[in-house]
Amino acid sequence: MLNDLRDVQGGGRSRWDRIGAIEWPIAHALALRPDRRMPVAAANAVSRLGNGPIYLLIVGAVILFHPHEAATIILCAAASIVLLHCIYPIVKRATARPRPRDVKEDFAYSPPPLDKYSFPSGHVMTLSAALTPIVYVAPGAWPLGLAVWAAMAWSRLAVGHHYASDIAAGTIMGAFVSGLLTYWIAS
Repeated sequence: MLNDLRDVQGGGRSRWDRIGAIEWPIAHALALRPDRRMPVAAANAVSRLGNGPIYLLIVGAVILFHPHEAATIILCAAASIVLLHCIYPIVKRATARPRPRDVKEDFAYSPPPLDKYSFPSGHVMTLSAALTPIVYVAPGAWPLGLAVWAAMAWSRLAVGHHYASDIAAGTIMGAFVSGLLTYWIAS
């Protein structure tokens, strides 16, 4: 398994070898086999929603269910997402971590990723940044927010676009930046 990581990366040890040796069994265990059509279709659909359409649904739900706080929630989420997406490409290029599906072809078909590298998960980072102000302003929404986040995290792991640490890093980045901005703007 570690040799597979080295082979893909052109020989010698990379900075991701040690963590990859720990995470590869997790990524492999979570990978959907191609013969599991329904879960593969579900994971791909959720991943595609993360390319943008999910945010239209979130904005619509915020306006419908929290009309008095909608402007604040949307402002906090949008500001956080813009700021994060200024930092995100730099982190991706600096870490240059290969995606699990690029390390070994154990994953079901999934749409091509939006960028080359795995760390951190941009889908989960953006979703965490969008959900944080909702949960801050409307704490009763946390179970639904957690369910939406979990579905996105699962989908990104299941199609081989990310490792668990990519999901964790994206979550931390998104929630931290959005939490700070939301506290500053909404307080």
